[in-house]
Amino acid sequence: MISLHKYAPPQFEVVERKGIGHPDTLADGISEAISRSLSGYYLEEFGQILHHNVDKVLIIAGQSQPRFGGGSISKPPSVVVGGRATKTQARPLDEIIEEATATLFRNTVKNLETFLVEPRVEEGAPELRSLIGKGANDTSIGVGYAPLSPTERLVLELEEEVRGIRGVGEDTKIMAVRIDDGLNLVVAAAMVDRFIGSREEYEDARAQVYEVAKRRAGQGSEVGVNCADSGDNIYLTVTGTSIEMGDDGATGRGNRGNGLITPMRPMTMEAIAGKNPVSHVGKIYNVLAQRCAREIAELEGAREAYVTLVSRIGSPISQPLLRAVRISGDMQLTAAREAEINHILDYWLERSGDLVEEFVKGRLVLY
Repeated sequence: MISLHKYAPPQFEVVERKGIGHPDTLADGISEAISRSLSGYYLEEFGQILHHNVDKVLIIAGQSQPRFGGGSISKPPSVVVGGRATKTQARPLDEIIEEATATLFRNTVKNLETFLVEPRVEEGAPELRSLIGKGANDTSIGVGYAPLSPTERLVLELEEEVRGIRGVGEDTKIMAVRIDDGLNLVVAAAMVDRFIGSREEYEDARAQVYEVAKRRAGQGSEVGVNCADSGDNIYLTVTGTSIEMGDDGATGRGNRGNGLITPMRPMTMEAIAGKNPVSHVGKIYNVLAQRCAREIAELEGAREAYVTLVSRIGSPISQPLLRAVRISGDMQLTAAREAEINHILDYWLERSGDLVEEFVKGRLVLY
């Protein structure tokens, strides 16, 4: 199904990004790290990736006492890992889960040293295990769109600049609201107390975040940084992430597959991270829809492309229940152009297996 529409820029946009150290993003990262690790063990031991879905990670915040110059953690955060996974002979599942979680934390949150892990993963149902490599193991929706708007690109790119400021931790959140030509940015940046010696140094770091965001947002924009600060209540942390005390996290509550939360665009409720990369269409279709949309948006006359894929459990991944394309622009839908669009869809749907290595090697951005 292909539909054409005249392009009309939206009067307003709302775009959000939860940074790499945000509790929800960390939960996504843990889910995906465990999936990649399990996949490696399965490939080594069985020659194929077996059934697993570890997309039910919950991070429970701990307790901390931040203070200028360096505070302390009185109760570490804990990670509860739920889901289903096939056992291996090489190592117990609990060990694989604990090691993958520790590696993710170590590589993502530089100042987090202590945490607890509670693996609660059991083997999956036989009927779902039997679908590995044979067809879709769920009835799910995948959506993608292209290109990103200037506001979306700004939000996606700003996080790294904010984290580059001395004293800023990994837990950031950026919300952009554009109304016509006016842009309002709200930035939350967790400060790491060991790098902040006084209130003056805190305010200096906050001012630097403001300057970076203001420069990217441009003249006439409004920018707020750590807007909840009041009196002695400021966004000062020991570790640079609010899982030490301020907030919990869960897989699937954060960024979508393109790294953004965009309620004005098509989105699904799927938790992409942690699903197995061989047969879970909740993961595969969201990536394929993005790739299809990017190629279609580059066709002559297209300004924007939206792709929706819906699976039917048990059916081949290459044969979705629905494959729909919505194009905005001045394109003429000739028979040749329709065939070209369908060729793009066919190409990616038939090559879903080629994504497996990209998933396992961590080459795909999923959150």
